[in-house]
Amino acid sequence: MSLIAERRSAGVAANPPDASEFPSHPATWYLFGRSNELQRGPVSKAILQRRLVAYRTATGGVSVLDASCAHLGADLGRGTVVGDAIQCPFHHWRFSPTGACVSIPNQDSAPTTACVRSYPAVERHGYIFFFFGPRELFPLPFFSECDPAAMTASKPFRFEMDCPWYMLAANGFDTQHFHAVHDRKLKNTPRVDCPTRFARRMRFDAEVTGTSAYDRFLKRFVGREVQISITSWGGPHVLVEGVFGRAHSRLLVTSQPLDERRTLSEVIVFAKRSRNSIKAALVDRVNLRIRRRFTQAFMRYDIDKLAGVRYHPHGLTPQDR
Repeated sequence: MSLIAERRSAGVAANPPDASEFPSHPATWYLFGRSNELQRGPVSKAILQRRLVAYRTATGGVSVLDASCAHLGADLGRGTVVGDAIQCPFHHWRFSPTGACVSIPNQDSAPTTACVRSYPAVERHGYIFFFFGPRELFPLPFFSECDPAAMTASKPFRFEMDCPWYMLAANGFDTQHFHAVHDRKLKNTPRVDCPTRFARRMRFDAEVTGTSAYDRFLKRFVGREVQISITSWGGPHVLVEGVFGRAHSRLLVTSQPLDERRTLSEVIVFAKRSRNSIKAALVDRVNLRIRRRFTQAFMRYDIDKLAGVRYHPHGLTPQDR
């Protein structure tokens, strides 16, 4: 739920919040990387202004921990996996998927204070996601009435934005930009609701009015009107659905705040799996490649236009609220 929506539900005047009220790293699900990155062992990365490590246990599960060893701070990503634990490369301390130290060489037991932070992790469609927050507030989201097992996912494409994460998240709810940037004319008043406490959704119908090669193709072969649904989970984790008649478009925009001014976003496009097992691999690959290319063509306008955008609450108009 947005800060403004929370104010309204509490009976407080819905004045725009100050930028200082937005968290630097919202509690939600983030993308760590692709599953195949763990084939050769643990992998550590700089994410959310800290270093995290992911590794696959002997039983096949995936764990995500803070990468700095609780002993002297060595990078656990340079260590090895021993059973279900990850072993530090420096003094061979071992940590379980919960982050607890379970073994120290030449010691009968490890102190309870010897631990690293662990994060809830989920592996889906060949990707590793983790929840950043004091606790997991909600399961890894997916499209409503859609079985993840029935879908296949594209390779991600990424872009770095010269704007804070909350400006990128708000962009999906900015109805003015759909006409100004994307040549989409709204056919009705957007319907905004909160399907859960941690999600905010907007749905509306729009007409494709653009004259670009991409829009001309859509109007001729797919449809002139589209039903759009945008659901933001905690801010940086956004699910987008578009229905053009019989064609259904689904994509995930998962963003990572780099600092106060920059945001890294990765986009994953989804499609239904082919029912023909013999042709599935080829058909799904071609289908996803086409959908991914169209999605990139649509989103490149946002990438250009959002550069340098900053939040100035006193400059907002009634249309912005």
